Amino acid sequence: MGAHGINGIDHLVIVVRDLEKAQDAYRRMGFTVSPKGRHGELKSANHTIMFGAGDYLELLAIEQPHPFTAFFSNVLKTREGIAAAALKTDDARAAQRLLVEAGYPAGEPVEFGRPVELPGGAQPARFTTTPIDGVPEWGGRVFLCQHHTPDVVWRPELVQHDNTVTGLAALVVAADDPDATASSYARLFGTAVEARGPARVVPTGSAPIVVADPAALHWGWTGDPALAVPRPFLAGMVLTVADLERAQQALQKSKFPTVVGNGVLRVSSASACGAMLAFAKDFDLGALIP
Repeated sequence: MGAHGINGIDHLVIVVRDLEKAQDAYRRMGFTVSPKGRHGELKSANHTIMFGAGDYLELLAIEQPHPFTAFFSNVLKTREGIAAAALKTDDARAAQRLLVEAGYPAGEPVEFGRPVELPGGAQPARFTTTPIDGVPEWGGRVFLCQHHTPDVVWRPELVQHDNTVTGLAALVVAADDPDATASSYARLFGTAVEARGPARVVPTGSAPIVVADPAALHWGWTGDPALAVPRPFLAGMVLTVADLERAQQALQKSKFPTVVGNGVLRVSSASACGAMLAFAKDFDLGALIP
């Protein structure tokens, strides 16, 4: 177990206004999207995009206001996109105690679930989450997620994608002061910041966090509308693919504009519900940020 009971990035939450439109967009890009799930008590609905590497994306829509999802509702007043990073933990309650002892504003753990439709009938997926709110340097909500039923959500039929994505290679954070944002994340994960040109890289135990200012990110995602969002914010992600040619073919079928260069395929946030996407087989940060 890493610092404060955290083992890396579990999933990224992409908040959307129209869940079916978001599902269609990600399917067109070659992702296998799970059937709709509902967090009944939290008044929200989602689709997940599961990866064999043990992480995933969550497309989340708010159906009715609820205190637990108020942060996401506020984000949706101005934009769609990545609103939260969920972190891996083996024990959300033990981690909450460690975080409080370290001075973090970690809230009480929340247990919830949702039914998952399986060939043999619906089964419940259960989670315990621990929120860590009130750290503006992170640029989004951060919470811990403990999976009680991983076999229910990481299904063999859900981790195979036409675009051959196998997992998250990096979370990209846009910040006017990359040093301050990266240092704050590094303290949370108990790691040291690595300088890579204008970017700062924070090891997490799984996919790293890459922090850079808009000028540096503009080189990789030229003219992306998300770069106008007030900073810091969770801007995008790099995804690992097994076959770059198949990934490019899937993106061509989507009809979404795709920039190809330096072994990286880049899709604008305008096509991906507010999230800047990059696909690479062997991720080299220099291919995105010189």
